[in-house]
Amino acid sequence: RIHEYLLKEGVVVVKKDPYLPTHQNIPDVANLEVMMIVKTLKSKGFVEEVYCWQWGYYNLTNAGVKHLAERLGLPSDIVPATFKKKKVVTAAKVQGDDDEKPTQERAAGFGRGAR
Repeated sequence: RIHEYLLKEGVVVVKKDPYLPTHQNIPDVANLEVMMIVKTLKSKGFVEEVYCWQWGYYNLTNAGVKHLAERLGLPSDIVPATFKKKKVVTAAKVQGDDDEKPTQERAAGFGRGAR
């Protein structure tokens, strides 16, 4: 279940607390088990770790995607959610916005006065 979650999302967040009964995102899995699996994946170079304030943020690498797809018996074209590009929707430009010029206060710089 941990490998499936990691392959689907591309990232997993783990609190450094081995006494938590379950992981916050993966139900029915102990937090200690998630900690040990990502530790193993990190040592093999399949995930990258960012650690901050008792929380570990693990990102799946390209080699990790390939490894997990092979381990789970899935096709190699599986892409985690973090690897997919989001479609960017831009708002239509309102006519008349270009006509306004910044005032002297704005040009001076964030309320620091006229220096």
